[in-house]
Amino acid sequence: MYFRNVRASKLPNQGLSIFTVMSALAAKHNAINLSQGFPEFNPPEELVQKVNESLLNGKNQYSPMSGQQSLREVIAERQNSWGRSFTVNPDTDITIVPGATAGLFATFQALVNRGEEVILFDPSYDSYAPSIILAGGIPVRIPLNQDFSMPWELLKSRINNQTRMIVVNTPHNPLGLVFSQEDWNMMASLVQNTEILVLSDEVYEHMVFDDKNHVSVLQIPELANQAIAISSFGKTFHATGWKLGYVTSNASLSAEIRKVYQFLAFAANTPMQFAAAEFLLQNPDYEKSVSQIMQAKRNYFANGLSHSRFKLLPCEGAYFQIVDYSEISDQLDMDFANWLTIEHKVAGIPVSAFYEIPDRNQRLLRFCFAKNDITLQKSLDILCRL
Repeated sequence: MYFRNVRASKLPNQGLSIFTVMSALAAKHNAINLSQGFPEFNPPEELVQKVNESLLNGKNQYSPMSGQQSLREVIAERQNSWGRSFTVNPDTDITIVPGATAGLFATFQALVNRGEEVILFDPSYDSYAPSIILAGGIPVRIPLNQDFSMPWELLKSRINNQTRMIVVNTPHNPLGLVFSQEDWNMMASLVQNTEILVLSDEVYEHMVFDDKNHVSVLQIPELANQAIAISSFGKTFHATGWKLGYVTSNASLSAEIRKVYQFLAFAANTPMQFAAAEFLLQNPDYEKSVSQIMQAKRNYFANGLSHSRFKLLPCEGAYFQIVDYSEISDQLDMDFANWLTIEHKVAGIPVSAFYEIPDRNQRLLRFCFAKNDITLQKSLDILCRL
């Protein structure tokens, strides 16, 4: 009997993530890595101590599938105090997951059926479309307007009977833009009287700058029965390597997500969950410090780049600065990113990687500014000489 060793790929057009590619290039050429989005500094010392205590005190076995009760309770208390369109129940509405990407994957697998459409807004985070395809869904990618505002009329035209879900990312990666109350009101009006779900990727929810405010999909009453929010302790605690996040939705949606999640990872890491719960209970205003830290980093980096030939786009949240390099080079962004990494030892992410069909006239890079000041200054010294 003959068996084929090579089968058709489930993701035939998918290569390595751009973050993997650029981080590897940065390491190979000993470049400063402003490409992959991770902080260079440690989580709060008190939190790290609590993790150590959890490890030493035997908190090392499986957690309940939905997550440690103490952590779900403190999350629910915080979410309800921030205002939610329904009262978040820690028992039924929150699921702790090993990172937001796992939460996204479980959500798509649970709630998107074969042949159903999921609308994404390009530039969009690179895990969305592959996860939708693996769930049997069809990504429908709509580009934002040229000024990166929402293409409402185009969205209206693309909604049809096969539309299952619309994905929003706020604060936005890579653009750093924040979805406003008016945006949410418009979204709610478009999906009212439908069964279309709205998934909001809110992993940077506690990094919002200046006079902007984060508005969660969970705060929109008209979307209460259609909303799923994805959050990340990895981002909020400056500990991306811990891979700890959570999914919040009403009980009926959560039940479906948990059916899938139990066979994806079953449980997130236990010692970090206990530590997170204790830390948050003892630091009720911790999240405010996150925005303060990242806004200071943004200001430092942006002020430094004001002496360069890069043009800065607005950064309202998250920890990424988009720069226009058109006064420096007419190269396509992937070529420019490679040149900058290899020849000048600073790595960024080409924004075209976040598009299905990139605009070949764009000349944009994404830099991560969640770094120590000395690293940012070394980068600025290089970038301002270009």
